[in-house]
Amino acid sequence: MLKTERLYYTDCYLREFEAKVLKVEPGPEGFHVYLDRTCFYPESGGQPMDFGTLAGVPVLALIEDGDSIVHVLERQPEGMQVQGKIDWPRRFDHMQQHTGQHVLSASFEKTGNYKTVSFHLGAEVSSIDLDSDRLGRRQIEAAEDLANQIVFEDREVRIFFRPVAEANRLDLRKPILREGDVRLVEIDNFDLSACGGTHASRTGAIGLIATRKVERMKGLTRIEFVCGGRAHRASRHDFKILSEASRLLSASTHQLPALIAKQSDELRASHRAGEKLAEKIAMVEANGLWQAAPEKNGRKIVQRVFNEEEHLDGKKVAHEIASHPSAVALIAVKGRPGYLYFSQSPGGAADMGAILKQTVAKFGGKGGGTRDFAQGGGIEEARLADALTFAESLL
Repeated sequence: MLKTERLYYTDCYLREFEAKVLKVEPGPEGFHVYLDRTCFYPESGGQPMDFGTLAGVPVLALIEDGDSIVHVLERQPEGMQVQGKIDWPRRFDHMQQHTGQHVLSASFEKTGNYKTVSFHLGAEVSSIDLDSDRLGRRQIEAAEDLANQIVFEDREVRIFFRPVAEANRLDLRKPILREGDVRLVEIDNFDLSACGGTHASRTGAIGLIATRKVERMKGLTRIEFVCGGRAHRASRHDFKILSEASRLLSASTHQLPALIAKQSDELRASHRAGEKLAEKIAMVEANGLWQAAPEKNGRKIVQRVFNEEEHLDGKKVAHEIASHPSAVALIAVKGRPGYLYFSQSPGGAADMGAILKQTVAKFGGKGGGTRDFAQGGGIEEARLADALTFAESLL
């Protein structure tokens, strides 16, 4: 059974290494290369895999095969001795995020006894799921403050191995349920956890820890966060957005919340006023159309195609016409696509839903409705007038 020595277990800062090729075999996505040793981290425990090169060939994927780590390459490496180089900026970013997660999870446990049930290290943000959906802003800020205090104190992060039985007698944040030796990550006088991931050697290397988003789920709270370089980039991005908003609104950044709230209220009021005006315009338009419509067989049938730029609400017009006695409205509004609105006075003799279905079946589009009102869309603009004429022939 082949076994790969995992160099990152003892030295997370190792960037290059020499290794012996034990086996090479073709796979569906490239060549599978087995080495006697590697510092490439495979995806595991919520942390993504490393990138880099092996013998100058890009590593496409890393697969755990028992005690071995399989390096997937696009072509077979030359020779039996190869040099590996990992993508160091990516590795160090992962070290910042993963070590930051240990600090943040321990902080939530110490400030509110909230336990982390899962962790995910994403390409832009990372997240932890906590075992409660009752966290408020005060609890989150308390944990964030403690986490950053541990960063500022630049505490040592130690990695060591112990048998599981011995490890479980220590002050672990979470007990271990498997057998054998276990790798422990200890943040000096703050946290002790079993973990196989890559970590910074001191908390100062984590950089700022910043929570970004809070999502409450059934029984859980998901906390999205960024550390180090990601926190720096997020801060710069936020500053650019705030600066641009300040420029556009001619206000200082601390005035923005009140100003945006005021403008939002004004916008809602304007929207409500616009809706009332649209209803009045629809009512006036409907009354005019109903009065001008000729009477046929005891009914007034209004047939009208509105242009898109008229900005009339065809649905409101159709309903207003149907509010008059013995009325039928066959309304179309141009657009891409065009819309149809068919209505009649309550209890009228026709079935508007059936008429609309026959119309869209002939002219394209889809739609449906009730006996007194139906709507549809998807008809080409050029065919709307013919569609209304056809619908009137069905009355």
